[in-house]
Amino acid sequence: MKRIELPSLALLLAGALHGGAATATQGTFPHGYGVKSEGMGGVGVALPQDAVAGATNPAGMVAVGDRVDLGLALLKVDNGARFAGIDHSGSEDTSLYVIPQFGYNRMIDGVSSVGVSVVGNGVGTDYGSGDNVGGMASPRSALQQMVITLSYARRVGDAHALGLGVVLARQDLDIEGPASIGLPEGRDHSWGAGLRLGWQGTLAPGLTLGATYASKVNMGRMDKFAGLLPEKGDMDIPANYGLGLAWTRGALTLGADVLRILWSDVRAYGNDGVGSATGAPGSDHGPGFGWKDQTIWRFGAAYALDAAWTLRAGYNHGSRLLDSRDTYLGVLAPAANRRHVTAGATHTFGDGDELSVAYTRSFKETTRGTGNGPDGMTDLYMGQHWLSVSYGLRF
Repeated sequence: MKRIELPSLALLLAGALHGGAATATQGTFPHGYGVKSEGMGGVGVALPQDAVAGATNPAGMVAVGDRVDLGLALLKVDNGARFAGIDHSGSEDTSLYVIPQFGYNRMIDGVSSVGVSVVGNGVGTDYGSGDNVGGMASPRSALQQMVITLSYARRVGDAHALGLGVVLARQDLDIEGPASIGLPEGRDHSWGAGLRLGWQGTLAPGLTLGATYASKVNMGRMDKFAGLLPEKGDMDIPANYGLGLAWTRGALTLGADVLRILWSDVRAYGNDGVGSATGAPGSDHGPGFGWKDQTIWRFGAAYALDAAWTLRAGYNHGSRLLDSRDTYLGVLAPAANRRHVTAGATHTFGDGDELSVAYTRSFKETTRGTGNGPDGMTDLYMGQHWLSVSYGLRF
């Protein structure tokens, strides 16, 4: 049996917390948490596969056993805006984003476990020097969120499991460009907390249903952006909930999730440039990013070739996050992409350790705007390539 020392865990966790910027694919959220989940289109509500599962559904942690998972995603982004008939690349000076993830789980006894899952969320752009986009000179943005879920999971009878997660988060926001139109820019951070609840139940042999709910993570205000973001710089992590189904027969596993993210409940994300934004920047009804509530469908399959190799594939599709109503903040977060295809694999070594990889292609899509330029439009676009790798240790 491997022994995992607490000092080692602390070093791993500290490394994850000081990782690089994250640019997510559905708002500020990635398409899935955990490299195995990423390879299956993000499926995970009813299919826990590693110790990062607590970030999706804490009830699943009691099924993964004693283990540590450490992962990393490399993300290449193609995003930007077309304003006044001119294309502006939002990834001009950016090569790769680095997104860390970490999970640890320990069984307390035969029916309960405690664990920690650390993941990264975010969104960002870098238009490069000399660009002028909608009056903003050389705009750039980087929102980095590290989200820690401290979970407790317990089996209830033979068929059910319940999970409770305490969510702690830190976010750092760095924005440049608005000063050229008379609005605040700079860098600030805030901390916040929330809850995540989960359930998993076995309906029949090989058939599992799961449900998860995460409250809004109430973040502190960022004073630097009190005159830019609604509610005087308040930017919470939105509430979300979902259902999942997983079916295993022999070497084949199929899974499906549906997730709902309530962006409109956070005015910094949900306020647009027309209907919900009627006030001055920084006020409760001031302009935000203009994101709509989003429904996300995830589908995935895994096939165990033998005791050593498992292959995965998946598809992930979100409803439209942006519509045609412009906001000047939209160019800082042009989250237009919605479709993702994924593939992945895991190699299990003789001692039970696992090396997993996943690749995701998020296809480039464009949201047609209704801006004030000569062509009457401000178009936002984004596409992405993800390459993720993780190492899992059982003990």
